[in-house]
Amino acid sequence: MVELPRIPDEVIAEVKQATDIVDLISERVELKKQGHRLVGLCPFHSENSPSFSVSPEKGMYHCFGCGAGGNVFTFVMETEGLSFPETIERLATRANIAIEGGVSGDEELSRDQVIRKQMRDAHRVVADLYHEVLMKTEAGEVGLTYLQARGLQETTIGHYKIGYAPDHRRFTVDSLERRGFDLEVMVEAGLISKSRAGEYYDRFEGRVVFPIADRDGTIVGFSGRAIDERQPKYVNTADTPLFNKSELLFGFSQARATMRKQKRVVLVEGNVDVLQVAQAGTKEVVASLGTAFSTQHARALARMVEEVIICYDGDTAGQEATMKVVRLLEGYPLDVQVLMLPEKTDPDDYIRTNGAEQWQKLVESERLSVLDFMNRTLRRGKNMNREGERIRFIESMLVEISKTDNSIRRDLYVKKLADEFEIPVETLLSRMPSTGPKVVTAQRVPEAEPVRRRSSKANEPRYVKAEKLLLRAMLSGPERVRFVRDRLGLAYQDEVHRMLATALYEIVSEDMTQEEFEQVAPPFMERYCDQRPDYANRYAEIRLMSAPDELTEEVLDEYIKVINSYEEQRQIERAKREIGQDAESIIDQASKLQELITRSRRLRER
Repeated sequence: MVELPRIPDEVIAEVKQATDIVDLISERVELKKQGHRLVGLCPFHSENSPSFSVSPEKGMYHCFGCGAGGNVFTFVMETEGLSFPETIERLATRANIAIEGGVSGDEELSRDQVIRKQMRDAHRVVADLYHEVLMKTEAGEVGLTYLQARGLQETTIGHYKIGYAPDHRRFTVDSLERRGFDLEVMVEAGLISKSRAGEYYDRFEGRVVFPIADRDGTIVGFSGRAIDERQPKYVNTADTPLFNKSELLFGFSQARATMRKQKRVVLVEGNVDVLQVAQAGTKEVVASLGTAFSTQHARALARMVEEVIICYDGDTAGQEATMKVVRLLEGYPLDVQVLMLPEKTDPDDYIRTNGAEQWQKLVESERLSVLDFMNRTLRRGKNMNREGERIRFIESMLVEISKTDNSIRRDLYVKKLADEFEIPVETLLSRMPSTGPKVVTAQRVPEAEPVRRRSSKANEPRYVKAEKLLLRAMLSGPERVRFVRDRLGLAYQDEVHRMLATALYEIVSEDMTQEEFEQVAPPFMERYCDQRPDYANRYAEIRLMSAPDELTEEVLDEYIKVINSYEEQRQIERAKREIGQDAESIIDQASKLQELITRSRRLRER
């Protein structure tokens, strides 16, 4: 285990203030407005009805189904398995906050966390190394010449931190070993390879290397493009603890700000397509990583934008891939459009041939609706003057329309087709294939496994509820803290409740005012809970509870009575067990039992 020094409070505060909890959680959970809160399906346990609540005002979340709760820090820690220092680093990167000297924390890192941190550090080192080789060394000239021949400028190359892995079998291996990285971990991270004979060697040797970053800009993998055409065209990072290609999009972190501003994204197929399109002025461009566009990709885009423009290659394979992407996106409330390029042309070819200005005109004026794209694609090779060809075209259109999950879109497409050919809608509907019940993708994309499962709170004991209500009352002001402290002390049955109460007791002096409490208590309690997920979960739940309308001393006394009654009952049960276990002391124990019963009765009658 590795112990690190404490993170300064001002660093924590700056990162937290810069992180919008709704934006952060919306990257994983589809949230809907409900009064002053937003609700969605909990990412920490399986459920069909939303019980996960986010309060933008308080900067906290809580699941009323499983009990998960906390703030922006605990959300990242629990969903991504990061330590507190790693979380600060991750969110600082996300918010474009530079932290001098990095960050560290006073907690201990598990072995898995140490390994993941080493992997992230190594990816950063290797990306810097490859980029320096490309831009500043003789060994990298072959890679730079290749990129410049593709029309890419140095500013674009630098913005995406493109690099070159020298044509040397152990360049990366030796570089990492000199810096003290564990080579076995580097193999697991996908940065180097290992032969059956146990020899380490470079994975991306002799390739132009494109760094792949996660949504926060942290480099987690690479895509290597061969310059020698006799080699396999691309070598990509395989799935690792950091890298899952079905969740990552090349260029996402660079495009993120523009995507949010423009509320749209251009989706292309290749890495070089991304560079060319961005260089031509369309900054909101991303690409999937040499694999089919996935439901995770669709969900990530749907949370960021309102419009998706698909611009895949102009050949038949590209158009078929476009239709598959359309199917995944149609289940979301998105305006999906298609840019059709000439056959055997991709965005890179088009821009190099026609220039940036012509590309911009194409983007702004030549976009097709999904129906028009289907129409144009299926008309290819058909003579529409022939009745038989027209019928086959209409039937093929109906087949494609029937695959549309969204019933509103489906009906709209059928109506437009009916209007075009002056055929009654009923006739077309009667000829449309049935594909079974439709499932709207956007309603719920099931995860392979929830982040964490918790037991239901449906049968929560009365004393637990009473302790929570007392804590909720104490969060409203110092007078109630002093009242509960003097009457209950630390006689809480739940350990987490006891620790939260202890923290409140510590900061509330005899003369603290309401104004002082409101300034001191919330930030103190959040700092106290930040690095303790169990405390943060409970604290978030309690803060988000609805407090009783009147928190009089009589009401607080009732809660205290419930807790004390439970403690008395525990002692009664303990005495009963002792009686059964020790027959010789039965008279003394019976006397003790009677005394406890009498005290309990008096307490209930107060």
